[in-house]
Amino acid sequence: MSISVGLNCPACGGAIQVADGEQVVNCEYCGSMLYLEGDGGVNTIAFKMKVDRGAARAVSEEWFRKDWKARDLRKEAKVLEIYPIYLPFWSIKMRVIGWICGYDERTYSDSKGHTRTERIPKEEMVLNDYQYSEIACDPGDLGIKRLRNFLGESEFEDFGNIPTYEATTSKDEAMKRIGEEALNDARGEAHVQHVTFERVHVLPRALSMIYYPIWVVRYGYREKMYIYTVDGVSGEIISGRAPGDPLFQSLAITAGTTIGGLIAAGSLYLMAASETMDPTITLIGLAAGAIITFGAYMFFRHGSEIIEGDFTDKKYGLGGLDEMGVVSDLLKGRIDLGGRI
Repeated sequence: MSISVGLNCPACGGAIQVADGEQVVNCEYCGSMLYLEGDGGVNTIAFKMKVDRGAARAVSEEWFRKDWKARDLRKEAKVLEIYPIYLPFWSIKMRVIGWICGYDERTYSDSKGHTRTERIPKEEMVLNDYQYSEIACDPGDLGIKRLRNFLGESEFEDFGNIPTYEATTSKDEAMKRIGEEALNDARGEAHVQHVTFERVHVLPRALSMIYYPIWVVRYGYREKMYIYTVDGVSGEIISGRAPGDPLFQSLAITAGTTIGGLIAAGSLYLMAASETMDPTITLIGLAAGAIITFGAYMFFRHGSEIIEGDFTDKKYGLGGLDEMGVVSDLLKGRIDLGGRI
């Protein structure tokens, strides 16, 4: 059932009819899409803590032996403190709708090595819904900026018994940042290499504040203190710092430089041995070899501490480069030295 709420469309002045609980409406006179926010403020949800103290401590056994951490970490690490907290997050749903027009470029080579570039016109309709989160306070050294999980039991039973961080950031600023992120994501999913025209709108669909339960675990290793955090709903590790192992650092720099050098040298050898070989393949090989070598060097330099989560000082080694898609894009031939993707 639609009701009149005594509002007028800012575009044409027409009376707005709003269904109960609706936040986004279309003006029936001019077609403008409007976002409505009631006087009750932002909806607030607190998820129930599902993980107990023992489970939060037990998850360290698996985390300590993962990846490239110190080999004796499980034996030498001593848990010093475990405590629960609630962190506030803005949870925002966005809809991106519109059109993105432009063209893609395709380069072709014949048997004689001649190349030509063809422009392929492209027109993509955008209609996507996204859900984002952003922490609404300063988390300090916890390394948490976003929610990994949006599901849980909504309950305030233990909310007053667990220390809670107060929200300190503006919802308007969060909406602006997340709106820009949604627009960029929609542009990326449209896969238009060269955009010549776009008409895209970002529409907020829902806004809420989620207080999420987190376990914070502090532990010591060889006179140094580290920290990791555990999701209070799913029981998974969210973020953490751990000591690296010098042996793994040495192996990484040795293997990385060897493999990277072989790939680069092999691509040069194949180009010299074959007159019909596409030079783009050689360039991809050289770039891949350089990236592997650089990734190994970064791990060798920064591998003394393994960092997981949203820390601002997080360094990327070879694994991080692959997470960003650089290595896989090169191997698929999606990046050339001209910077085109």
